[in-house]
Amino acid sequence: MKNASVGQIIRRIRAKEIAPVYALFGGDPFLEDYFIKELAGSFPAKSVEKKHLSLDQDSDEVLFGELAAISLFEEKRIIIVREIKKLNSINGKKKLIQYIQSPNPSIILLLISPEYDLRKSFLKQIAENSELLDLRPPFKEEMKKWVRYITNSHKIQITESSLEQFIHNYGDSTAHVINEIEKTAIMLGEGVELNEENLSKLDGYDRVFQLWHLQDSLGIKDLNTSLEITRSLLENGTQIPQILIRLVYLYQQMLWKKMGRSKPVGYTGINKIITSNLNRYGGSYTHSELIHLLQDLRKMDVLSKSTSLDEEALLQPFIVKICRDQYV
Repeated sequence: MKNASVGQIIRRIRAKEIAPVYALFGGDPFLEDYFIKELAGSFPAKSVEKKHLSLDQDSDEVLFGELAAISLFEEKRIIIVREIKKLNSINGKKKLIQYIQSPNPSIILLLISPEYDLRKSFLKQIAENSELLDLRPPFKEEMKKWVRYITNSHKIQITESSLEQFIHNYGDSTAHVINEIEKTAIMLGEGVELNEENLSKLDGYDRVFQLWHLQDSLGIKDLNTSLEITRSLLENGTQIPQILIRLVYLYQQMLWKKMGRSKPVGYTGINKIITSNLNRYGGSYTHSELIHLLQDLRKMDVLSKSTSLDEEALLQPFIVKICRDQYV
């Protein structure tokens, strides 16, 4: 099994040390796109052809036809195959493993799976016979390494404390952090360092709380932070129905988790950071408490539309009751 980090693999690509097969497992779309861009960029624009396949739409025959095709002009081809785990036939899986053990030298094959589960025999075999990239959505420390790597690549100067602040404010995904840093760098001007002094000059920089921050603070029952975030959200234009529905999403997912529903289908209303913390949050809540919370959230939704009561005055007692375990 290859143990190189994604950064190391990218540095090898830039040094023209390119593997014939890469396994991109984990499902972070930003990191997938970043890696594909780096790989394609290592070749002159007209010397490489990219082909995109997805096995939830394309057949096995299409995939193996592409792998067997011969380039008349000896061009390199990058074949990007998403949803590789949907290669269902035993013969197809065997044929693919045989291919990646003896790949076509004119093809660079990228096999993409949103899962990173090497207990599954097929994914494990792919990983063992290719250059494996762990592209699971990174958490704080790993995200920090990624963001630092990309800002350095883009020649953006940013202090350690400012980088940590961007991750704190926008760390629901790597893409969000990078986008906000790049947008801020453009606002400050080329060559200007992103530091506390320069950032403080930007209008609205300190108004950065988002709804997932409130989900997280209430998940761990942090009263002071929850009240601070709620006040900031309301002062900066977030409507109370938006807050209530996001709390419904949070507590509904926590309730389903306690009921043993491990993989909710479709849109959940919570991002990957909140999803990954559900078990930790769940230790602070009982099954009965969650049911009562959901009932009160629905009552508050009705009340918010029928009363002239100040929005913060409506939310504060509810948040205090949650964080002080008055629903237990």
